[in-house]
Amino acid sequence: MIDLDDLEDLFDDLSIDGPTHSQLNQMYSIFLNDIVNNTIILNGKTILFNNTISYHPICKGKFQAFEHVITRKSDYSKKRQFDVERANKIHWIKPIIENVNDNRIKYFEELDEEKQNQHFFWHEEKDFIVIIRDVTHALMLITSYFVDKHKYRSFKKSYDNYRK
Repeated sequence: MIDLDDLEDLFDDLSIDGPTHSQLNQMYSIFLNDIVNNTIILNGKTILFNNTISYHPICKGKFQAFEHVITRKSDYSKKRQFDVERANKIHWIKPIIENVNDNRIKYFEELDEEKQNQHFFWHEEKDFIVIIRDVTHALMLITSYFVDKHKYRSFKKSYDNYRK
């Protein structure tokens, strides 16, 4: 298990324009190893992922779950665009989930817009969160991302309310 103290960006030279072919392959290899090929079990439930094949230009032919952890939806175009902060931390997802009992991980649950229960694994020091949703008899990786100032306040409030 990777120690939370060892979490650093994957690349020093990852461009906002998108990864190189080699960088994309390395990120996808990490995703396959950490999420697809080595199932994570949390509280007796398997963490699944969206295995629909992506048509996104960067992620074409790869799983949509991978697309969601390296891209974000633009508020303007409503299309998913490459997100350096997400992509550079793809290898943080599994350690953050597996270290849920570490006091640096702020865990809380909250219902989404469709009243589905979601689990939040927030590494507050590193400004990074992993979101998993309850599905029938398992859990589903939804996304992970860098927490900006706006989201920080929202997550802090949700965490504090959950802890009450």
